[in-house]
Amino acid sequence: MVRIGLIGQGFIDWAGGLDFLRLVAASLHAAGTPVELHLLLPLSGPRAAARHGARQVRALLARALGRPAALAHAPSRAHILESVTDTGGEVRVHFIDEGPRALLQAWRRLSLDVVLPTFEPLPSDTGLAWVGYLYDFQHHHLPQLFSPTDCERRDRQFARLLDTARVVIANARAVEDDARRFRPQASAQIVPLPFGAAPAPAWLDLDIAATQALHRLHQPYFIVCNQFWAHKDHRTAFLAFAELAASQPDMQLVCTGATTDPRQPNLMSELMDLVRARGVADRVHVLGLVPKREQIGLMRGALAVLQPTRCEGGPGGGAVYDAVALGVPALVSDIAVNRELDEPEVSFFPVGQADALAAAMQERCRLGPAPPAAAATLLQRGRQRRARCGLALLEAIGRARA
Repeated sequence: MVRIGLIGQGFIDWAGGLDFLRLVAASLHAAGTPVELHLLLPLSGPRAAARHGARQVRALLARALGRPAALAHAPSRAHILESVTDTGGEVRVHFIDEGPRALLQAWRRLSLDVVLPTFEPLPSDTGLAWVGYLYDFQHHHLPQLFSPTDCERRDRQFARLLDTARVVIANARAVEDDARRFRPQASAQIVPLPFGAAPAPAWLDLDIAATQALHRLHQPYFIVCNQFWAHKDHRTAFLAFAELAASQPDMQLVCTGATTDPRQPNLMSELMDLVRARGVADRVHVLGLVPKREQIGLMRGALAVLQPTRCEGGPGGGAVYDAVALGVPALVSDIAVNRELDEPEVSFFPVGQADALAAAMQERCRLGPAPPAAAATLLQRGRQRRARCGLALLEAIGRARA
């Protein structure tokens, strides 16, 4: 049996990272090969404590200066554990310190065969087998969202990873294509993961009405499940909703996800000014980061998920993974990575075109709520997708250990 360490560092501070860890764990369980999974969470030790303290200080300073502070929106320990252990199999959780030294200590103590995924190269002179993770080349596609220093830092990070790793996983073929384009001399083998959307069985038993009541929501509504980061393009969704609202007086728009973007600290206030100026502020419900099961309950009750994103590391991002897993319609921007989606729930609109999204939303209103798919069907489709993704992960692990 392969003993696999799942690296939490770099993934547990944001909802999309937690979704990816859950995807990896659940896919490995579904692949049909016995595995023993150990989740290594960097939440205990002096370095982890120092980092947490530094974040608190930055948040307090930001608040003192009247700026948004992201700390309150970081997932809690309970949220992390709920998100990454509901995977269809056993995941043994270990609290470790941050940094490569703590990872090496855990590798030796737990007799792990391999660790993954990691954003940074791990020491190559220890015998530790590891699989890298390449998230996206957003700084090349949307350089206006980054400083020159940040662009250089990301290029150096990707170069170190691609020039050092035996194997790197990516969440889309588009990311592999970008790596070939922007780092053609890289020596790492790149394994793009197949689309692995699947529901947790418990999601299909959730009380949708109770979840809506908890947040004082009523149908009908569309939902956006993205963090409020600039590249997610909430502006297009808000403009489209404002256009739709004129002919749909009962329609609501629900948004979940952290409400701060460190790169653009004024983004949230600008978006709220926009909905007030368009006269729909009372119909746009920004809930912030909510527990995963509440987010899923709200998604299942929506007319459709809106995904206006301008860049993603995986097709549709985590929100569309969940929508497809649940059989919920999704209206998705037509960027290259999203075009890898070949699922009946997904419809595309031209990226950044609010009028086109409004028209797609109007058509969804005309069609009405999608008939719910049978739970057994959703579970079976999910198992098949996860098994394919798990086999690709095992291929990557095999290459890393060779």
